Amino acid sequence: MKLKTSKFGAFYLSLFFVVLYLPVLSVILYSFNASPSTAQWTGFTLDWYRELFRDRVIVESFKVSIEVALLTALLSAIMGTASAVISMWVTDGMKKAIQGMMVLPLLVPEIALGIALLIFFNSINLPFGHLTLVLSHSLFCVPYVYIMVQLRLKEIDRSILESARDLGATTWQVIETVILPLVTPSIITASLLALAMSLDDVIISTYMSGAKTTTLPVHIFSMMRVGVTPKVNALCTLILVGTFFIVGLSQLTKKQNKEAV
Repeated sequence: MKLKTSKFGAFYLSLFFVVLYLPVLSVILYSFNASPSTAQWTGFTLDWYRELFRDRVIVESFKVSIEVALLTALLSAIMGTASAVISMWVTDGMKKAIQGMMVLPLLVPEIALGIALLIFFNSINLPFGHLTLVLSHSLFCVPYVYIMVQLRLKEIDRSILESARDLGATTWQVIETVILPLVTPSIITASLLALAMSLDDVIISTYMSGAKTTTLPVHIFSMMRVGVTPKVNALCTLILVGTFFIVGLSQLTKKQNKEAV
């Protein structure tokens, strides 16, 4: 019985990963197809990668997306971590209020959030561009940082903090020397999640983009009206390679840290 269950589990997992990654593999494969159509394979070529780097609009959109994503990850990490740490020393009522405000952006539909931000920034005459993109992306990324850091804070033994206070450490010294080193892995993980979510956002970015600050997802979405060329497949392939490299590097670093300990 256990052998049958094990075979069924292996078959199910294999089928699941095939269904999950087959579209990704097809994107990579057809980025090297000589034909602009995905209906048939006509030969191997690197022309689409050459055209990708010649397309100044895509390159500029990619730069905007990277700049906004990095600033969003940094701002979200600071605000989310500060909110989680502050919630350790406030009353229960204030803690519930903070949690409610953090969860709210996750419950509001993105289109409603985008329209609300559009009206707000327009009412204060704030020019649409990098600043509005970073602020709007941080609004829905901060809660993820807050949740992940708060979960790590709950795992910290309170006796460690009390011992530091007994030894004469101030609140800021406790945060700097005890809390921050313990929650740093969670901060990094949450920052990478915020980075990915910012790079992936389309709806809010559509409302917040300025005339010269169109993000890459918004540009690709606009290209779909007239048809997507294999240049997009090439772009997705490069993004996937970069993602795998970052994940592999983080896993290697984590392994080396464990061996050092």
